[in-house]
Amino acid sequence: MIERGLWHLGFLSALAVLSGCGDGNGPGSGNFAHDLAPGASARDFLTGARFDRLVVDVRYVAGFRPTDAALQALGTFLNARLNKPGGIEVRLGAALQGSGRASWSLSDIRALERQHRTVYTSGTTVAAWLVFLDGAYAGGANVLGIAYHNTSMAVFSEQIMQHTGGPLEPAQDVVEATVANHEFGHLLGLVNNGSPMQTEHQDEPNGEHCDDPDCLMHYSVRLSDFISNLLGGMPQLNQQCLDDLRSNGGKG
Repeated sequence: MIERGLWHLGFLSALAVLSGCGDGNGPGSGNFAHDLAPGASARDFLTGARFDRLVVDVRYVAGFRPTDAALQALGTFLNARLNKPGGIEVRLGAALQGSGRASWSLSDIRALERQHRTVYTSGTTVAAWLVFLDGAYAGGANVLGIAYHNTSMAVFSEQIMQHTGGPLEPAQDVVEATVANHEFGHLLGLVNNGSPMQTEHQDEPNGEHCDDPDCLMHYSVRLSDFISNLLGGMPQLNQQCLDDLRSNGGKG
C-alpha cells in the first residue's frame, strides 16, 4: 500500500511512499511545526517573505562523513532555487557516535533527530536537518535517502559507499549530492506536493515524482541504470519542476 508523506531513493527498487506523521515541534521551534509532511513548508524555503535565511544542519554517524564536494553541490543547488537574501548556510556539525546498526527504521531516525538536532527554525531563519547514516533503511535495503518531515531528511551513506568509487562507478560525492538534492526537492514541494504544478508532469503511480526520466525528481533517477547514468554527472531539475518552484516563490 502506498501512502503519502515519506520519499526515498534506491538503486534497484521503486520509491515507496510511507507515513510521515511526527512527534512534536522540537526545542526552540516557537510556533513553527517541524513534524509535518515533506512539502508542507515549501513556500517557507522558497521565498524570503517569512524567512530570509536558511541553515541546513548536517550531521553524520562517525565514519560516514559526507564529502565536502557533495555539501558544496547542495549549497549551489539551493542558492540557485531559493530566495534567501540573508544567505544559505550548509553547516556540518560534529560526528555522531557510531550506531553499529545494520538497519534504521523510520522511528529510529526520528528518535536520532530528537536526540541530536539543535538547529530549529527561529526568527527569520528557517532550518533543515540532514543526517548521513550507516547501515541500511529497514524499509528497503537499496534505499539511499528519505525525506520524512517538512524539514527533515536522511541519507544512507553506507549504501552509497558500497556502490561508488570503483571501476565504472560514479564518485561518492556525485551520488551523495544527487540524493541530497532529490530529497530537498521534496521539501520544496516537488512534485505537486506543496509547489503546485504549472503543467502536468506528475508520475502519479510513483507518488510525488516527475514523469521525466531525465529529471532529478524522477521516482528512480533511472534506478535500474543509476550507476552508469551518474557517470555523466548529476541529473538536474527539468523545466517543469523549475516552473513549479518559480510559481511558488523560488528564483526565476
